[in-house]
Amino acid sequence: MTRHTQRQAISRRTVLAATVLGAVAASTQGTALASGTAPVGGTAPRRVTPVPVGDPAGLHMWKPLDLNGRGHVIGSSPDGGPTGNALVWAGGKLTTARLPASGGEIYLEAVNDGGQLAGSHRGGPENLQTAMAWPGGAGADPIVLETDPQYRDSRAYYVNNRGHVVYRTSELPARPYRAFVYDLASGARTEIVPPASHTSGVYPRGFNDSGQLISSVFYEGSTYTFFWDGRTATDLTPLGATFLKDLNARGQVLGTHRPAEAGGYERAFLWQDGRMTDLGALGPYDVILSNTRQPMNDLGDVIGLSGTADGRVPFLWSEGRMTPLPTGGRQNVSPLGINNRREIAGRCSPDGTTWHACLWRNGRFTDLGTPRGFSDCQGLLVTEQGDVLAFASDQVGRRTCTFQITAT
Repeated sequence: MTRHTQRQAISRRTVLAATVLGAVAASTQGTALASGTAPVGGTAPRRVTPVPVGDPAGLHMWKPLDLNGRGHVIGSSPDGGPTGNALVWAGGKLTTARLPASGGEIYLEAVNDGGQLAGSHRGGPENLQTAMAWPGGAGADPIVLETDPQYRDSRAYYVNNRGHVVYRTSELPARPYRAFVYDLASGARTEIVPPASHTSGVYPRGFNDSGQLISSVFYEGSTYTFFWDGRTATDLTPLGATFLKDLNARGQVLGTHRPAEAGGYERAFLWQDGRMTDLGALGPYDVILSNTRQPMNDLGDVIGLSGTADGRVPFLWSEGRMTPLPTGGRQNVSPLGINNRREIAGRCSPDGTTWHACLWRNGRFTDLGTPRGFSDCQGLLVTEQGDVLAFASDQVGRRTCTFQITAT
């Protein structure tokens, strides 16, 4: 996407590490599906409406990957196939992006506010990966971004609201990776040139509407990171970052490091305009950031977990201060996505064995329960309209489905 600027780079298939797997049920037309497991305690909204993204008994979204400012979502289905990793949810309808005339399989990575898509295609005798974009949206023909026959392995990662796509490419089997910004309107390409010491190449981890980009990779025993302002690269490797997680509209870079004063434990930091700010901690152990595309919003608010002597505590870092989030007495509470209204989606456990989706709004915690017919539900992302995109599963029936949950 762009994050209303952009959402960051995790792999297409790792929307959330350690998510419980399962499979699908419930009625299809979910204009007002009742919650299968009612919230207990916490602050219950007057109405919780989970709507399945697609038909749980047919074509449906397995997990959401990215979303735009209008609440449109891209993701994958559990069944795969030529367009199984190219689902688009918009206006309450689930469709797929158009395949190229050559056939093969397509994979979506990002969607911007105009509905333009970026991703890749696999096909041909060698089954090579090729960066692609859909300038006219899901229903239009895609275009190939890398046409140089010398570079035969490419993949698009982001498309911002200016219609600029970031893609990475390399010769086969040679490395390192090169990366370019492709202008969908003009067809012009601009190469992203890393610092000279970065022999590993470019690994995009974030891209915003200003054309700024971050790259982070662990390569041959070291982590290499840099910030690109659209023209030149600033080497962030000397900061000692273990990873760069996110980049927002303000140009703030979110990352992790292991400062000496933390005793070897990992902490989070923000970097902007040459200044690094450690976000602190609620206890002596690791700070863990969300592994979805929304660990930070455009205001610079950050969510995650902080390790304490009493366990991992969910937190919101905002305006220079890290504070614990309320949990309503639930166990294993994790905040996973935050929007620009400081609404936070996450997961919690009422009993230590099952998962419920949850929502923080105006500082108050709400257990959203699980949709009917499912045993577990985890809120992964939250739209700018305040709807939670949740992954629901049923361990008995081995079914899965994404739900869009509205709490009013």
